[in-house]
Amino acid sequence: MTLKDYLDQNKLSLKVFGDRCGLSAPTVLRARDGINIPSRRTLQAIVTATGGKVSIQDLISVDDEAAESKTDHQKHEKI
Repeated sequence: MTLKDYLDQNKLSLKVFGDRCGLSAPTVLRARDGINIPSRRTLQAIVTATGGKVSIQDLISVDDEAAESKTDHQKHEKI
């Protein structure tokens, strides 16, 4: 299950979820949106707070289309 799905299903805001697992809302946002690979501490906090419903694999899996889009965007920024 994705973190976004978990938050939506449980009607949790980034702040409320972050407070529950000891993370800041921006850290939860970055993990939810796959902006960066979360630290080991962040991964463990999210897995624990979700009771394992969101796994480490869910948090670090790379969506090929999203990865391509980010790469293309970064290329255009450099031009």
